[in-house]
Amino acid sequence: MATVIRLSRFGKRHHAVYRVVVVDNRKARDGQFIEQIGFYNPNQATPDINFDQEKVLKWLSVGAQPSDTVASLLRNQGIMDLFHELKAKRSIENKAATPRAKKAKKAPLGPKAKARLEAEKAAKEAPATEAPATEA
Repeated sequence: MATVIRLSRFGKRHHAVYRVVVVDNRKARDGQFIEQIGFYNPNQATPDINFDQEKVLKWLSVGAQPSDTVASLLRNQGIMDLFHELKAKRSIENKAATPRAKKAKKAPLGPKAKARLEAEKAAKEAPATEAPATEA
């Protein structure tokens, strides 16, 4: 039996909340699952993500494959780092998963802002190329 770790949807319409479950890959998305190992609520300003670290590591070590979304959540929570340590036969005693720092998103520059930056760049380079003439 091939097991996967994936999201199972529940909650209201237009307000989805997910359980992170271990399930046989032939079962339906919201069907019967083997074990619930986490919870994900994306409807808040900072999404609520909870995992039972011991259960997740147990299922990953047994061979359960996480879905792309679950793998991303595990990576962001730092649990995949612990799993890779465990897989490399390094001790993870007294180590806790440390969430990764969020990267600040930069808004793309508009055409006016790009033109202004290029003009400032050209203005800085122009005086450097023109050496002041000294009278001898």
